[in-house]
Amino acid sequence: MSRTFEGRWRGITMAALLTAGCGARTGLRVDPPPPVDASVDAPLAPEPRCRALRVRARVTTEAVLHLAVDDVTPQTTGYSWALRQAPRRSVAMVTSAGNERAALTPDVVGTYDLVVTTPYRLRNGEALRCPVTVLADPLDPLCPGDALEEPTVAPLTRSQAQLALDPAWSTPRVADDPARSFTVLATDAPADDVAALVIELPESRPLAEAAGLWEGRIAASVGAVPVLVGREGRTDEGWAMRRSSFRLAALETSAAVVRDRVARDVTALNPGPSRPGFGGARNFTLEVSTVLRPDLGRAIILVAAAPEARFDDVRTTTAIRLQDLSNATGLGDARATLDTLCQRIVATRAVSADFLWLVDTSRSMEDDQERLGNVATRFFREMNAAGIDLRVGVVQAGSAPAGPDLDTPGFAWINGSDPEGAQQLAWAVTYQRFANDVRDTRQPYPEEGGEEEPLAAAVTTAQAMDQRTADATDARRFRAGAQRVAFLVTDEAGTNDDERYFAYDRVRWGALRDDRVRAVTRWFGMNGWQTFAMANLFSRSGCPSTDNFVPCVVTGNGGAYIPISTATDAEVSAALSRIVDAVAGAASEFTVAVPPISASLRVRVDATLTPRSRADGFDYDDAARTILFRGTTFRPRQGQAVRAAYFRWR
Repeated sequence: MSRTFEGRWRGITMAALLTAGCGARTGLRVDPPPPVDASVDAPLAPEPRCRALRVRARVTTEAVLHLAVDDVTPQTTGYSWALRQAPRRSVAMVTSAGNERAALTPDVVGTYDLVVTTPYRLRNGEALRCPVTVLADPLDPLCPGDALEEPTVAPLTRSQAQLALDPAWSTPRVADDPARSFTVLATDAPADDVAALVIELPESRPLAEAAGLWEGRIAASVGAVPVLVGREGRTDEGWAMRRSSFRLAALETSAAVVRDRVARDVTALNPGPSRPGFGGARNFTLEVSTVLRPDLGRAIILVAAAPEARFDDVRTTTAIRLQDLSNATGLGDARATLDTLCQRIVATRAVSADFLWLVDTSRSMEDDQERLGNVATRFFREMNAAGIDLRVGVVQAGSAPAGPDLDTPGFAWINGSDPEGAQQLAWAVTYQRFANDVRDTRQPYPEEGGEEEPLAAAVTTAQAMDQRTADATDARRFRAGAQRVAFLVTDEAGTNDDERYFAYDRVRWGALRDDRVRAVTRWFGMNGWQTFAMANLFSRSGCPSTDNFVPCVVTGNGGAYIPISTATDAEVSAALSRIVDAVAGAASEFTVAVPPISASLRVRVDATLTPRSRADGFDYDDAARTILFRGTTFRPRQGQAVRAAYFRWR
């Protein structure tokens, strides 16, 4: 069977409801250095430079200050902190052990100006002195008592956009080509082994077509292969965006070299040398986000790279650093300023998800089914780590209008808490015996009418389950309040789904093929489904397209797909990990009213400060705009309050 993969196609974009907020207006702005000559490597700056530091804190809350200096070998002694000016009647004092860290607890509302004499020397021999500001806000009983370090704001050259960066990133380096209206901004986080590139350029194509083109060029420049393609949504500013994930294998190199190769090959610009400290690796994760501004005929492309082992290690902050950059929450209009906001949300329920895998059982799918079985253990492990009360059902991709007979031979969910759950899923998702295991007697649950129609199977199975109103145990239906997720698996074009099911009911689904694609996409959205797939593109024609029925529906509903023709075990494993994150975010009840700049989030559960962690703490999902919890130490119990404070663009 044909297994072509096309990188360029036009999809359906989903609009998100934007909410407005209030807060104290601030605006720490750091102008970038002059543009770097694109033809040669620029030398390192001859003198150390202060990194701007401004912290927002509530009165009586300790503000921990961490000074960073660019273009130097870090030193941990020889610092002298002094409080130059404080609000009237304040008796606050700054304390430090003589290193790059200090603390100050404001006692009066207002501005506290500090100066730090550093051990670094300027060319004239004088010590480098750096200003630091603490802005103290009034007490607020709803807000956590946390000090928020204000992001660094970097304008893009000759642009109507700006980027808020976590202070962990280096001072941005900018290069531009006025003749082509191209601008690139590079920044480094060597402590996390993450390198980032922001590209702004002219673009007038629709989102999926433009994103497919630039993703293809970026992937080709470094030999990357797609992992998960096409998560569409909107930024806080309302700009359409698409995120895709890639993997690449190379001779040992660093994330900075990967990033610089993209800059040179895709834009012909050189943003200058990176900061030292990056580690070497052979396998890398690459995230590419395309943000479209059709009113200006411009696109902003965010690229972030990190060693795959560091990205996958939940004990590190590498994945958090990479995703905070690539999720575009730091992008804002050039006229916007920064606000601080706070929110309180009370926990009322557990997080649950009912996950249907609709699997093509034709013979050509045997290797792909085996590949899914191979990642079942990681899938269950990460679902449980995310605290999701999980159930998984595997159904043959049939198209019988009545759906599967749930009573004969007897449909059964696989519970995420079952110690044998991963093994049961591996057996259920494969038509032949998984890994030739003689104990494997399971197959995808049968549905008559075909074996290559996953969209039809999802609709008919859902209808069959929803009709079982007398099923008090929820054994063969969906649970009330559980997030519904469909994972569609096929190597066939979507014409099978259309011709064998949807085209038979044109009153319900539409008289024309394009209408039916739109109607099925709406059906999933209106019924609260998340949609993902392991599928192919079969046509260059844009969505809606019955040739690309599965990818069109999945991406049109805000999901993404794994390109089945290029997927190895490693790609499928990486993709399912990202799907777990998306499900955990969608199932969470802790929705922020106003989208944050995610790197600035600080969270408390009741009075307990919660770390940002993918192992044991909180994280943020930008698509659902929710706070989610991993591990057990900080997971809120029913009745506990989750308090979040953060910066956002206003």
